[in-house]
Amino acid sequence: MKLHTQIFFASIDQRSERAAGESACAVLVALIADWLKVNQVVMPIKCEFDSLIRDGSSEWRILCENKDYIKRFPDKHFDLDTVLQAKIRPVSVVPEKSFIGFFIPEELDGEGFDFLHGAMSFDSIWEEISHSASELHMFSEPLVYIVSWNDHFFVLKVEQDAYYIIDTLGERLHEGCNQAYILKFDTNTKIDKLSNGNQALEPKHLTVENEGNDGRKEIICRGKDSCKEYIKSFLAAIPIRELQVDVKKGMKASMPLHHRLQIEFHYTHL
Repeated sequence: MKLHTQIFFASIDQRSERAAGESACAVLVALIADWLKVNQVVMPIKCEFDSLIRDGSSEWRILCENKDYIKRFPDKHFDLDTVLQAKIRPVSVVPEKSFIGFFIPEELDGEGFDFLHGAMSFDSIWEEISHSASELHMFSEPLVYIVSWNDHFFVLKVEQDAYYIIDTLGERLHEGCNQAYILKFDTNTKIDKLSNGNQALEPKHLTVENEGNDGRKEIICRGKDSCKEYIKSFLAAIPIRELQVDVKKGMKASMPLHHRLQIEFHYTHL
C-alpha cells in the first residue's frame, strides 16, 4: 500500500551516534509528550525534534547508571512506569482515560486465544479516541497518548482535524530509515494500492510519500482516520502474521500470546 501524507523528519533518530539512545524509547516518549502538552497547538521543528531525541537519550543513559534499574531491566529497555516514577519530566498518565486492548487476528484457530473473547479490541479503542477527537474544538487542548506496542513506544497526538504519530525510531517507518519522524493524518491523507495491485495491504510494500494526488490508484481509505489503517495494516500486520504462523506450526513463543497482541494507549497529563 502507499500512504500519501505529510511527513516531517528529524536529522537523527535514537540510534544515531549523536543521540546514543539505543533502547531509550520509553524516556523519549515521556519527553515528547511533555513537550506537546506544554506547547499544545504547535509541533516541534527539526532542531527541536533533534534536541528532544538527544536530551531524552541523555536522560536514558543517566537511568542506565542506576543499579536497581539495571537489575530489573538488564536490557536497559525500561517500562513506562519506571520512567514516569523517575520524574524526568512532570508528565503523568491518567489510567481512567487510558486504554489497553488487543489486535484481534482474523483467524483465531488454535489454543491460547481464549483471552481475546470479550477483550477490548484495537477497533473499539479507536472508536473511543475518534469520539473524543470529535468533541474537541479549535481551542481545545489536544489529546496526547503514549502508545505501547510490540516492545516499542511512540506518541499519538489527537486534534479535532488531525492525528499525528511521532516515532523516534526510523526503522519503524521503513527498513533503512535512520531519522525520527512525524506523520500527519488529516483531510489530505490517503492510502491507496500500489500499481502492482494484489498485495495492497502487504506491509513490506508500504511506501510513504508527501501528500499528492493520483486519481489512477484505487483508494483504500482517506482522511485523518487513515491513521487507524496505518497502525492496523502496517505497524501491527507483520507481528500478527508472524504470531499466526508460529501458532499454526505449534512453535513456542518467546513471549506470551497476549503480550504479542496487546496495544496500550496511555492518556497523558501535566
